[in-house]
Amino acid sequence: MKTVLILGKTGKLGRALARVWRAAPPEGFQPHWVGRADLEGPLPAASAVIALWGVTSGDARALAQNSGLAEAAVMIARASGAARVLHLSSAAVYGAGQSGFGEADVLRPLGAYGQAKADMEARISHLGGPVRNCVLRLGNVAGCDSLFRALAADGPLQIDRFGARRGPERSYIALPELARVLEAVIALRLEALPAVLNVAQPEALDMAEIAMAAGREVVWVAPRAGAVARVELELGALGRIVTLPQARAADMVRAWRDYGGWA
Repeated sequence: MKTVLILGKTGKLGRALARVWRAAPPEGFQPHWVGRADLEGPLPAASAVIALWGVTSGDARALAQNSGLAEAAVMIARASGAARVLHLSSAAVYGAGQSGFGEADVLRPLGAYGQAKADMEARISHLGGPVRNCVLRLGNVAGCDSLFRALAADGPLQIDRFGARRGPERSYIALPELARVLEAVIALRLEALPAVLNVAQPEALDMAEIAMAAGREVVWVAPRAGAVARVELELGALGRIVTLPQARAADMVRAWRDYGGWA
């Protein structure tokens, strides 16, 4: 059984994926969870590294740590003998748009977070050596994004309205499906590993629909500064690796309640 180092065991995504894999252990590899404190000692030999860790908030200086963490993941891979590293990026690198963003599209990040992830990707592209890097541009992960943080709180939920009773639309992925993607990408032949891969389930979801599926009252507000109506990922490359079900609001809510990173 192959060992895969998972960096970022204490983050909300790491904790959530650990719940998924406890319920349904991954096929083909054994996860070895690594927190920053674990890096002070020796790590086992591994075939791959999945870098879940990252900085998602703070000023530009704090967010710039994402580039350093990506480089550290590659160094850990080299030290453990791993042949590949999966780095988590974000759909935020694309910016705003109505149509599906493809992996070859020009990046026009909005905000400091998107820029930090784009900078991280640029750093990764210059990291040579024997390790193969794969950047996973994630859509919103149900249970770990800002919408589900708001759903975990009490009271009505304010949602920006675009058009007639339509909230922001995003490409989403539920935690069990994200685990399936990671398993499938780890199982790829090394020469077939893509440099960049969009990750989400087909069909963008309306955030208001998700909130209502969770039984929450929605209070419509005019689009606030920086609000983006739609971010949808093109998923042709992912579909050739793994088949995922169409995104449905009820499924996202169920996965959040079973595994989500927000209480």
